[in-house]
Amino acid sequence: MTTQFRTQQEVKGINDFGQQYSDQIYNVTLVAATDTTLTVPGGGSMGNISSFGGTANKNKVRAVIRTTGDVWVAVNQVADVPAAGTFAKDTSELVTAYEQKAYDVNVGDVLHFFAKTATTPSVSVAFYALPS
Repeated sequence: MTTQFRTQQEVKGINDFGQQYSDQIYNVTLVAATDTTLTVPGGGSMGNISSFGGTANKNKVRAVIRTTGDVWVAVNQVADVPAAGTFAKDTSELVTAYEQKAYDVNVGDVLHFFAKTATTPSVSVAFYALPS
């Protein structure tokens, strides 16, 4: 992984709203009502970019998730749609259509994605190395 996530508001004229293009992007169109997984990649020098002025954490990465429809996401747990009518503790979080969510995860973690019956949204996940 060679693209490092910039956590400062502005570094050398580049802010968090204008991220560098990631070299670790994964895309899928989900099959309705099917748990789909993606293992967080890692290895190598993971994001040691000379312009960053620091080193990358070899175990932590930021996963930036975008989707075209409602998708339930879980880390190291099976993702599912919650039961109707009552609140309950769950391991899945909703990422809604055209929303962007970022999660700090570990190399080797397994991201799980689940869409409701009769929907097949596309999902894009970009990974960025986090600074040490």
